[in-house]
Amino acid sequence: MNSRRQYDAARCIVRRVIAAWDPYDLLSGGAPPDEFDHEVSLVTARIPRIDSPESAAAHLSNVFTQQFGPESFGIDACREVGRDLYEQLHEADLLEPKQ
Repeated sequence: MNSRRQYDAARCIVRRVIAAWDPYDLLSGGAPPDEFDHEVSLVTARIPRIDSPESAAAHLSNVFTQQFGPESFGIDACREVGRDLYEQLHEADLLEPKQ
């Protein structure tokens, strides 16, 4: 991401994907909309290293495991949301081309 506009667009996508995923149903249970903003920032910072749906799932798994513990956020639990994240970032042309 080379510009502030790209960063903001990427952050918006990450936030939307995580909100739709809503781990622990916190948002649907009435938590404030910024409940996952720290995790959104951590995932957004990893976007330059995302090059596949699998790597997106791995980065989500790593971030959420570090923040909440491994019991709910193994790679398999993050596979679908990782695929969604990758697809949305790819469609928005926010991923670095493979070398």
